[in-house]
Amino acid sequence: MIYFCAEKVRRARVLGHAGLNGIDFLEVDPDTPTQLHVVFLKCERLAQLQAAEFVITGGETVSGIVANSLAITPDAPNRVIVTVNETGDFSGYTLTLHHLATCGDPHIEGPPHGFDPALARIDFSFKAGCPTIGDCKVDNCCPSPALSAPDINYLAKDFQGFRQVMLDRMWTLMPDWTEQHAADPGIAVVEALAYVADHLSYRQDAVGTEAYLGTARSRVSLRRHARLVDYTVSDGSCAHVWLQIQLVQTDAVTDDQPAAIVRAGTQVYSRVAGALPRVAPDTREADALARSASSVFTTLADVQCFSTHDTMQFHTWSDADCCLPAGATEATLVGTLKNLQVGDVLVLEEVLGPNTGQPEDADQTHRWAVRLTAVRSTDYLGDTLIDPVDNIAITHIAWKASDALPFPLCVSATFDNGTTTTELENVSVARGNVVAGRHGMRIAQPQLLDPVPAAPPAPVGDPAGYCCGTSATITTRPRYYPALAGQPLSFAAPVDPSAPASALTAPAPPVPGVDTQAVPLISLVDDQNEIWTPVAMLLGQTEPGNNFVVEIERDGTAFLRFGDDTLGVAPLEGTRFSADYWIGNGSAGNVGRDALAHIVSNDAAVQGVRNPLPAAGGVDAESMEHIRQAAPVAFNTQMRAVTEDDYGEVALRDSRIKAARGRFRWTGSWRTTFVTLEPSAGQVADTTMIDDTLTRLDLFRMAGTDLEVEAAVIVGLKIVLHVCVDSQHFRTDVRQALTRILVSGDVCDGTPGLLAPVNFSLGETVYLSPLLVAVQAVEGVTSVNALAFQRLDDPLSDAVARGYITMNRLELASVANDPSRLDRGYLTLTMDGGK
Repeated sequence: MIYFCAEKVRRARVLGHAGLNGIDFLEVDPDTPTQLHVVFLKCERLAQLQAAEFVITGGETVSGIVANSLAITPDAPNRVIVTVNETGDFSGYTLTLHHLATCGDPHIEGPPHGFDPALARIDFSFKAGCPTIGDCKVDNCCPSPALSAPDINYLAKDFQGFRQVMLDRMWTLMPDWTEQHAADPGIAVVEALAYVADHLSYRQDAVGTEAYLGTARSRVSLRRHARLVDYTVSDGSCAHVWLQIQLVQTDAVTDDQPAAIVRAGTQVYSRVAGALPRVAPDTREADALARSASSVFTTLADVQCFSTHDTMQFHTWSDADCCLPAGATEATLVGTLKNLQVGDVLVLEEVLGPNTGQPEDADQTHRWAVRLTAVRSTDYLGDTLIDPVDNIAITHIAWKASDALPFPLCVSATFDNGTTTTELENVSVARGNVVAGRHGMRIAQPQLLDPVPAAPPAPVGDPAGYCCGTSATITTRPRYYPALAGQPLSFAAPVDPSAPASALTAPAPPVPGVDTQAVPLISLVDDQNEIWTPVAMLLGQTEPGNNFVVEIERDGTAFLRFGDDTLGVAPLEGTRFSADYWIGNGSAGNVGRDALAHIVSNDAAVQGVRNPLPAAGGVDAESMEHIRQAAPVAFNTQMRAVTEDDYGEVALRDSRIKAARGRFRWTGSWRTTFVTLEPSAGQVADTTMIDDTLTRLDLFRMAGTDLEVEAAVIVGLKIVLHVCVDSQHFRTDVRQALTRILVSGDVCDGTPGLLAPVNFSLGETVYLSPLLVAVQAVEGVTSVNALAFQRLDDPLSDAVARGYITMNRLELASVANDPSRLDRGYLTLTMDGGK
C-alpha cells in the first residue's frame, strides 16, 4: 500500500467482490525458510499463476531473490507455496504480483487479471521469527515546528550618534525641555543637523576614508578591497515561489483542451484589500494594484491550466483513516488525468482539520510541492486504470526521493464530536496548474544609458627641455560608470525546469566570501546590436569579450564598470547602451503562504492566483560591517596542507563530512598522506564522496606527496545490560522505552538514541556511565547492571570494570543493532521482574 491507514477496509471490500482476489498475508516456513506461504483471500485464479509473476525485491546483504516454483495443497486451496532460490537477511522484503506482460516496466506495471492492485503486494521478513528488541510498530507523528531565532540588529549608525550627542547637550542646557516627538520643531532641527553632520564628516576625509577596509563608507570600495584578498562579496538573491493558477469553475468541465494558458512574464501581486483577484493589464486597476501592493512576482514559464487539475482527490483503495507517510514518493489520484505530464509540479495540501473537519483548522504547514517523474492512467493493456472494486478511474503518480514528503499527510480521518462519529474524506488534496515565480519584475522598457564620454583633450606640451620642441602627452580613457535607475537589481541562480520541486524554494543561499551561482539579471545591448554580459570580475578574463561588472552601492544603486582594453574590453567613445534588467531582490521577497492573491491577465478563464507555499531563497546583500569583519578572516584561510592536521581541516570544509583525520605513511617509494573520513548524519562515505574529497585535497597537497582518501574504520561494540523492572510495570513497556532512548530515538521531536551514529565521533572514547544513567532514569527501572561492554574485534577484553573503551584516532565506534551486520555492534537487553 502507498498509504499508512489506521483502519483497513479494503480486505472486506475485496472479499465481497465477485471475481476479484488479493493477498491476505504471508508466512515464512520456519523449517524451510526458502518456502513462502502466500495466503490469498479466495481460491479463484490461483491455478493460473506462474512463478515468474511473483517478484521479490529488497534486501541489503542478500538481494535478487527469485521465485523458482509454485505449489498449492488440497487442504489449503487458497495458499500458494512459493519456493525461492535462497533465504534473505534481516532487512525488509516486498513480494509483488506482476503480470508477465509488464516486463518490469514501472510505468505500466500491474497485477494479473482478477487480482486487486491494492492487495497485490505485501512486505515481509525472512527473520520474522527471530527475537527483536521491543515493539516493531512504527510511531507516526509530526515533529514540532522549528522556532526561528529573532532578528536582532546590533549595528549602530553615525546619524544616531550625532543625534544622541545633540539631544544630550540640549537636555543639559534646557532641563525643562523633554519633548521627543519627531514632529516637534526642536527634534526636527536636531535630526536635520545630525543628517548634515553625518554627510559633512564623510566629505571631509572621503579619499582617506575609502582607502582602508576598516574606514571605507562606500560598499563599492569595500567590495574592491575584499577582492584584493580573494573575498567575494555577496549581493544577495531574489526569492522564488510556486504559484497555483485558479480557474473559473463551470458546469461543463472538459479536459481535452486547456482552459487557460498563462504566459511567462505574467505579474502576480501580494494581497491588497478591495482589489479584484484578476485585473486586466494596462488598466487603472492594474496601475493601482502596482502602487498599493507590497510585493510583485513574475511567472518564469508558460503553463497550460486545466479545470480538472485545480483540485485532485486522493484515492485510498476503500480504506479509511489514511495518510501519506513521511518519505512517501507516490500516490493515487481519483480520475483519468490524461493531461497530467511528467515534469508537472503538484502541491499536496491539507485543506481540512483532521479532528474537526473545518477548513480553518487545517495545518497550513502540511503543504509540499513535488515534481512528477511518473504518471500512469492506463494499465499494461492500454485500458483505463480503474479500481476493480469500486470501478473508479484512477491515476498513479510518483516523484523523486528528493521531493519525498517530510511529514505525514493526512488523507482521510474519523473524528468524534461528542454525539456522532464522522468519517472525513479529502482531508488533503493535490493542486495542479502550478508554475514557478520569481520575486521582482522585468522593467517595462529598457533603460537607455548615457553615451560613453569622449576623452579629455591632450594637454599642451612645454617645449623647454625637449629637443623636438614638444613634450610627451598621455591621454587617459574617460571614466564611464553609469548607474541603473531601477533598484534593487535582481540576483538569481538559473532555474532548472527538471530539478526537484523542493529545490526551487530551498536553494543554496549566497555564501559571503564564496563564488555563487547567483548572477545579476541584466543584459546590455549597444547601438551596434552587440550583447554585453555581466561577469564577477574583469581580472583573469582569458578571452576578450563584451563583459562588464555590476557593483552595488550602500543605497542599493547598481553601477556598471567596464574594462580598459587591458582587463576587459573598453566601450568606444559615443557608444550608447540599452539596459534590460529585473528589479526585486533580498529577503523582502520571502512572503508567507497565501500572501499573493492578484494576477494581471486578460484571460477570462483565470479566476485568480495563490501561493500555497511561502516564498524562499531571498537573501539580503551582504552588509558593509560583515564585509569588514569577514574579509580579513578569509584572507587568513590557509590554502595549503602541510601537516597531518591540515589535511583533516581542509577535508572538513565539506558539509557532508563530520570529522576527518590525516596521517603520513611511507609506502616504500614515497610518502603518502592517508585521509580518513567520517560522514555527517544522513551521509555515506561512498565512492562519490571519496572522489570529491580526493579532487579537492589535491589542490592543497604538498609537492612530492601522494594522497589517498578512505572511510573511517568501523569498530563494533557489544553491550549487554541487565535491567530489573518494578513489579508495577510491564516489562514490554519498559523495554520499548529503553529502545527509544538507546536505539531508535524519539521520532516525534527528532531526538536521536544514545547509540545512534550521530553521537559517535572519530577517535572518541566511549563511556558506559551515560548509558547506565539514561537507563536508570526510565520509569519502571529499579536497577541496571552492565554484563558486557567490549569491542567485537577484542572479545577477550571487557571494559565493564574500567567504564570506557578507547578508540584509535582513525576508528569510529558503532552500535548499529542491524541483525544483518552484527559486526557493526549490537545491544542486548535482559529483563527481570515486572509483569
